[in-house]
Amino acid sequence: MPEKRWKVLIVDDEYRIGMLIKKLIRWDELSMECMDVVDNGETALEIIGAREPDVVITDIRMPKVNGLDMISMAKQSRKEVKFVVVSGYKEFEYAHRALQYGVDDYILKPINADELNKVLKKIYNELLVRKEQHETVSESRQIIKRDFLKNIIEQETETGEQDTRVSMEGEIYRGIDIKLDYADYNKSDKKQDKLTFDKIVATVERILKPAAEEVLICEKENLHIYCLFNYDYSKSKKIKGSINDILSELKEQLIGFEQYEITIGVGTERREFGEIRFSIKEAYRAVGNRIKLGTGRLIYAENIPQPDKDGLNNLVERYSENLLTSIETYSEERLESCINHIYSDFMLKEDMDFSRCYEIAEEIIRIFMNNIEMGQDGMRQMKRRIWNSCQHCYSIIQLKQLLKNELGGYLHMAAQMAETESAKPIRCAKQYMEEHYGEKIVLEDIADIVNLNPVYFSVLFKKETGMNFSAYLAGIRIEKAKEMIRGTNDTIAVIGERVGYRDTRYFSQTFTKIVGIKPALYRKIHA
Repeated sequence: MPEKRWKVLIVDDEYRIGMLIKKLIRWDELSMECMDVVDNGETALEIIGAREPDVVITDIRMPKVNGLDMISMAKQSRKEVKFVVVSGYKEFEYAHRALQYGVDDYILKPINADELNKVLKKIYNELLVRKEQHETVSESRQIIKRDFLKNIIEQETETGEQDTRVSMEGEIYRGIDIKLDYADYNKSDKKQDKLTFDKIVATVERILKPAAEEVLICEKENLHIYCLFNYDYSKSKKIKGSINDILSELKEQLIGFEQYEITIGVGTERREFGEIRFSIKEAYRAVGNRIKLGTGRLIYAENIPQPDKDGLNNLVERYSENLLTSIETYSEERLESCINHIYSDFMLKEDMDFSRCYEIAEEIIRIFMNNIEMGQDGMRQMKRRIWNSCQHCYSIIQLKQLLKNELGGYLHMAAQMAETESAKPIRCAKQYMEEHYGEKIVLEDIADIVNLNPVYFSVLFKKETGMNFSAYLAGIRIEKAKEMIRGTNDTIAVIGERVGYRDTRYFSQTFTKIVGIKPALYRKIHA
């Protein structure tokens, strides 16, 4: 950003002396520039009023309006102008009197270049300090205004007394919510968001200020940009036109930025300071209706039906049992069916407050999160991520699909984890049987090894393998016996004992039942 150059006006009834002063000043060194050189106080006053110089270097004795009178009159309207008086020795008394008028310094003729630039250097430093102070004050005021508006938005009780640091003098108060939605939430760009936000603020202030008394703007999460302004009743029509202009200009600015969709919700006019938060909340509710009405438009709160809070609660309660069942059974299909039913009225009807779609999504997420097993930090992060994504959905279909993908995706993962956890003890049991098939093995002993109740272990084993425990063990033992019959010359009785059957007759019966032929015939076939 280029350094500010301070504007200097030179006034002397002898034009050549005025030009000499101009020639002697080291402009670049002082970051100053000559605005004009004039030869009378009357013209100087006109320039001071119209073009607002930072510094005026003036002679005292001049026709029409002398230097002291010019300074006195200029100070009444432009108190921040720095004045340097140029006078001769004969006019020293005038110069001394000039100090009482608030003159910053004086220079005696004949003019010395070093002295002139030394005086201007001192004034330059004073201007610099004043500029920094103004910037600090301006920044502080912006922070006060922003925080004031944020407090209005967040408070749940009625607005109390007005913050005396924020001037809101108009007859009418009104709020708007400028909402940007990401076309793809996963491609958000915080740096681009900041640049876009700054442009929006500048545009809104430029368009509203000619008609509004005060304009307060703040940004809230998920690219909500709230604006509260007040104005005289006679300006209502002009303000409405200004809001139209804001949307038109912002849409034009966002051409080429395909990541954003823009909508503006407009709250109702309010006449009482204590009601200003209602206009802001109405603007938020109005912009929520873009989910049905579409983006790229103005949505006025007065055109939206009043929300039915009881109906909302009943709707969620009606399907909460199905939601809980889908979570308990890890059923993605049941969850999707439940979401479809909850949003069915919103898909089919037209005369509703569609901002409720977001409230319902929040309630679904809350119920879901309260009934799953997850650490507090992980749950908080997941809940925030899903809710933030919901806030950038601008169609009901998009919102439904997001809930199905996010919540259904968790159920799918949880089901896999549960399956893995239930399969782990069965894998241990199977491995034990593979290694100890020749020993005495009973279900109760294996259940104890894997730390499960014998009855539950039996049910779980059959669920995982498709066979009951005794049949699976018998299958392992007979497979081992077949290998020994084919690969050794041991007797059938010895082989039976080696695979866990002390009774040769029972071994032969079990082998025949599973394989279909007696052990001796199996050996003869495979000899």
